[in-house]
Amino acid sequence: MFLKSTKQKNGRINLSIVEGFRDPVTKKTRHKVIENLGYLDEYLDRYEDPIAHFKEVARIRTQKLKEAEAEKEIYLGYVNADEHMDEGEDSVKHMGFLPLSSIYHELKIDQFIINRQRSLDMDYSLNDVMQLLVYTRMLSPGSKLASFKEKDNIARPFNCDWYDVYRALDYFTAFREGLLLHLHEQVRINYNRRTNVVFYDVTNYYFEIDQEDEVRRKGFCKHNTRKPLVQMGLLLDEDAIPITYRIFKGNTHDSQTMMPLLQGTRIDYGLDRIITVADKALNSGDNVAFLMSKGDGFIFSQKIRGATQDLQSYVFDQADYIEKKDILKQVDAWGEKDDNQGAPVFRMKSRFYPQEFWVTHADDVKRKIPLDVKQIVCYNELYAKRQKHKRAELLAKAQNIIANPKRYNKKEAGGALRYVKNIEYDPETGECINIKRIPYLDFEKVVEDEKYDGYYALITSEVDMPDHEVVKAYHGLWEIERSFRITKSDLKSRPVYVSLESRIEGHFLTCFIALLILRLLGKRLNGEYAPEQIIESLRKYRVCFIKDNVFKSTYYDKIIKDLGDVLNLKLNKRFLRTGEIKQLVADTKKEI
Repeated sequence: MFLKSTKQKNGRINLSIVEGFRDPVTKKTRHKVIENLGYLDEYLDRYEDPIAHFKEVARIRTQKLKEAEAEKEIYLGYVNADEHMDEGEDSVKHMGFLPLSSIYHELKIDQFIINRQRSLDMDYSLNDVMQLLVYTRMLSPGSKLASFKEKDNIARPFNCDWYDVYRALDYFTAFREGLLLHLHEQVRINYNRRTNVVFYDVTNYYFEIDQEDEVRRKGFCKHNTRKPLVQMGLLLDEDAIPITYRIFKGNTHDSQTMMPLLQGTRIDYGLDRIITVADKALNSGDNVAFLMSKGDGFIFSQKIRGATQDLQSYVFDQADYIEKKDILKQVDAWGEKDDNQGAPVFRMKSRFYPQEFWVTHADDVKRKIPLDVKQIVCYNELYAKRQKHKRAELLAKAQNIIANPKRYNKKEAGGALRYVKNIEYDPETGECINIKRIPYLDFEKVVEDEKYDGYYALITSEVDMPDHEVVKAYHGLWEIERSFRITKSDLKSRPVYVSLESRIEGHFLTCFIALLILRLLGKRLNGEYAPEQIIESLRKYRVCFIKDNVFKSTYYDKIIKDLGDVLNLKLNKRFLRTGEIKQLVADTKKEI
């Protein structure tokens, strides 16, 4: 920087401090005004020699700028070509925990756990264990022991040993209910949680054991693992943000899980009237009666296959169907234009209907009671195409089974057996029994199934809600299915490797918190990225140790950039000293 004197047309001399730089286009030297000082004559009564004074100011500023720039320079010295790596050395550190830490501390989980630990006598940090299990569930999921081994690969310390990780699960279970309520309150305060419509569904998680116990019981599993299970009921709000969950015995029927979860949640969480959206497995008379007795509402899917003749006739009668636009669920809308053709057909109609439900009365006897509901039936062309595609795959497999029955056991044959006649399997081994009858394709079953392609039905207590709003609300249910898929596939919450009931509960609490933080990151990003994309970017965001407490960032993308912007974190530095990493960790604990 230097002082520039410029004589004006009026004869007065203007003073300014400027900085020279080379124009990248013209390659010529240009000047940028750092500070306009004003006219020389304005300073004559203040300084004996204004020119000399401001030249000294420019010199001092230049010196300070050089010193500041020198502090930024990182000198690594020489690299010895004979240096060897130590056995087990890993120079790469996770940095993807930083955005997770921001949400973790925004939800004040650290304060909750630290307050609970004050009355406990222990030499490790429950808060550190919780963070370790939540961050590794997202960045490098595995067993509890694997999570502990991963702690040294995360660019921050954790005060715990491997056996502390298991012991901490017992404490997490002890204050589980209080923590879930705390999380709900923080989401309500920070994210304006909406609970007029809630989504509920159930899934199961299997264990790598053969013997059942009090909680882990054998039950229905889509994957037919024949392993003991637990059931999980999960409740989401209108924005697909988790509210709460509950674990049930593995042999509990789906329909028997909703009432126990909602019973306490509505009161403890201070929820007003809610409309529960659920799939056909939850559509039972007891659930319908329970919700309506509480003054709540419901939107349930209704089976068509095997339904009353009256409902089937109404579905397949093409009269009164109305075509609707902009009603597809988001996952379908992404593929709305198929093969460059027009928008897929979506039709619907509705009627008010006094439907009878089997309801368990006080004497434990089920009796039919009529309830006025609205039935809505829909036809979705995209849904029909998907069903036809899946059936084509099953039929191709069925043909292979018919050609070579002994090639597949019953488990491997799976759903394709639906279309094969004259084939039997040993109930113990699942192997094909050698019989004289020749297997053949059941064409009648194929024709029967084709009839239902693209159709589905809903029932709702919300008789005054417009049909398209009811259907749109139901289409939001796919988000809960997606949440289950994320926890199982991306967060690898199964198989479960802990065995004690309290530690099973603790395991799923950490998985729930990981899912909650992931969903809140998605909300922070205005839903522009899928949860799976966020996970992928966080796992790639790492630094590599170079030398003398200096690390180099190895990955940066649009998602990391946007996370840094919304969370006020500087995540784009190519080189980081240890102190700067510590500062970033500290920044995640500040209010966003």
